[in-house]
Amino acid sequence: MKYILVFDIGNTNIVGGVYEDGLLKCTLRLSSDLKKTADEYFVLVNSICENQGVNINCMDKIVLSSVVPSLTRCFEHMFQRYFKCGYIIVNGYSQLGLTYSVNDPGFIGADLIVNAYSAWKKYQTNCIICDMGTATTIQLVSQEGHFWGTSILPGLVTGAVNLFEKAALLSDIQLEKPTKILGTTTKEALLSGIVYGHAFLLDRFITEIKATYFQIENIKTIATGGISALVCEHTQNVDVIDKTLTLDGLYLIAVNDIN
Repeated sequence: MKYILVFDIGNTNIVGGVYEDGLLKCTLRLSSDLKKTADEYFVLVNSICENQGVNINCMDKIVLSSVVPSLTRCFEHMFQRYFKCGYIIVNGYSQLGLTYSVNDPGFIGADLIVNAYSAWKKYQTNCIICDMGTATTIQLVSQEGHFWGTSILPGLVTGAVNLFEKAALLSDIQLEKPTKILGTTTKEALLSGIVYGHAFLLDRFITEIKATYFQIENIKTIATGGISALVCEHTQNVDVIDKTLTLDGLYLIAVNDIN
């Protein structure tokens, strides 16, 4: 058996999981807290995994992607202190077989690299990837593994929080499926604008990318991220919702390295 521990550190949340022979056996979700130490993170990770019946002392490999440098260092310290297995930290220079439209891919976020790699390996076709987190990222990767580029825009939740902070008469609401396109209450109006607005934005981006890169045919559009199901129910151009795309990509990177 091979046990792979993976982490994706974002600006708001840390998502992780343990794979046992290719199956995702447990998942974890933590806040990206810059004040926590490596020891504190280990206690949290260990506790969550134990509660799901997984012993993290048996890991064969760890793979990390991160867009928060201070937490990258924190987790690397945790790996060195508490684990005996090797670990991989993914970045733009990782030798994954991807090619790029720039000479120096070092500035490309690790999450984008992992999503591109995951879509390339899992779907084996041309892919547009929409990842909805703190930011919403939209990228294009070809079936040959060429990373064409990315658009980065404020995430749905980020935009909503900013709206609530700036508009005194608009109160915070629980995100849920809108009931109508034009609301007759403040809540209905906000849900329509926030959820439908992001869905329509994604559809237009996908349409424009396909028109701009018209030479790339048969593009599959994949959505991922915690709120992808809520938003993409209202899109016309999203083909697949794959909530484990990033974790699966980290696992595939580990397998490639082990083999």
